[in-house]
Amino acid sequence: MTTSCRTEEPISDRSGPAVLIGVTPAEGPDTLQRLGIPFIWVIDTEDEEPAPVQGAIQVLRAPFYDDPLSVLRLPLPGSVCGVFSFTEFGSWPAALLSEALALPTVPSRAVLRTRNKLLMRRALTSQFNKPAFGIAGHDEPADEDFPLIVKPVEGTASRGVELLADHSTWRARKGDLNGLMWEQYIPGPEYSVEAVSFAGEHRILAITAKQTTGAPHFVEKRHEAPAPLAPDDAMEIHDCVIRCLDALEVTLGATHTEVKLNNGRATVIETHTRGGGDRIPLLTKLVTGLDQYELAVQSVVPWAEVKERAPVHARAAVHYFPWEEVTIDSIESADECRSLDGVAEIRLGVEGGETVPRWRHSHDRPGYVVAGGYDAEDLDQRIEAVTRQLRVTFH
Repeated sequence: MTTSCRTEEPISDRSGPAVLIGVTPAEGPDTLQRLGIPFIWVIDTEDEEPAPVQGAIQVLRAPFYDDPLSVLRLPLPGSVCGVFSFTEFGSWPAALLSEALALPTVPSRAVLRTRNKLLMRRALTSQFNKPAFGIAGHDEPADEDFPLIVKPVEGTASRGVELLADHSTWRARKGDLNGLMWEQYIPGPEYSVEAVSFAGEHRILAITAKQTTGAPHFVEKRHEAPAPLAPDDAMEIHDCVIRCLDALEVTLGATHTEVKLNNGRATVIETHTRGGGDRIPLLTKLVTGLDQYELAVQSVVPWAEVKERAPVHARAAVHYFPWEEVTIDSIESADECRSLDGVAEIRLGVEGGETVPRWRHSHDRPGYVVAGGYDAEDLDQRIEAVTRQLRVTFH
C-alpha cells in the first residue's frame, strides 16, 4: 500500500518532550502516556482545565481556535520531539508549529486543503472528474449537476449539510445560500477509510460502512467495520483514497476519508488529517488490532514502540440510539448494559428532563453503543440486546 509521494522528512530529536494540541479526544493524552512519551499539553483559552494526566509535564494555554499562529508564541523548551493533535481545530496549528520547529509533519498546506472543502475539490480535479462543484452566488450549477449537496466551505459534524433536489428548489433558496459550497450529489453507499501515512506511503487500516438518516441532512446513525465489500470494490476504494492523499500531499499521520461507491466507481466526499469521529478508530482497533492513534504517533517519532494486538471481534459497530423529537423522562439500566456480551462502550448524552431535537447534525444525537460480534448477525443481536435492556421512557 504505497505511493510515489515520498518526501525527505526532518528528523525528530528524541531527547525532548512532545507537544499535544487540544483536549479531545481522550485518546490523545492516553496514547502518548501509553507510549511513554512525556508531553506539554496545549489547550485553548476557551477550554476548561483538564484533569491531571500522567505524562503531561506542563499545561499551556493558547487561543488557537481563533488564532492558529498563537502556538508559535508558546514558551517551549529548546528540544521537542514531535507535535501532535488529534482534533479538527488543532490540526493546522500543530502542522504550523511542526514546520516552524523543523519537525516531521503533514504539510500545513495539506491540512488547509482538507479543512477547506473548496480547496480540497480544486486540488483533486487533477485526479477526479466528479463531482461538479462551485460556490453559491458565484458559480451557477447546470441542470445535469442536480441533485446537489450544499454545505459550509469549512464545517464539521454535518452542520449545514442539505440536499437540493432540482433547479427550481435551487432558485427558490439561492438567496439564502450565498457563500456555501455546492457539489453534485453522488448516489450509492458511503464508506470511511482509516489510514496512517509514513513518509508519503499510505497504510490503509480499515474500510467502514456508514448509514445515515438520508436527505436532507445525512446525519450518521451507524458505522460498521469491516465494510462488507466485494474484493474489486474494496480495491477501487483503496486506490481512490491513495490517489486522494497523494493529490493533497498528505505525507504523515492519521487520515479519515469518506467515499461513495456508485456503479463500481469510488468518489471522495471529504478527507481529514486526523482519525475519524464517531468512535471509528475504536471500531478499527476492535476488528484489526491496529491502533490508529499509536501509529500516527509512530509516523512522527519512529522510535515509538507500538505493540501488535490481535483483533477482539470479527465485526464491530457504533449504533446511535434513534430517539428524536422526544423528551426523556428517565434512562435506566445503562450500567447493566455495559456488562452485556460484546459491549465495548456506551455513552448517553442526555438525561431525564432533556429534549432530543430532530437530528440536523451530529451533536443532536442522544448517545450510542459500541459493540462487537462473531459475524453480522451476532453483532446485530448484541446491539438489539442493549436496546431491549436499556429502559428509556419518553413523553
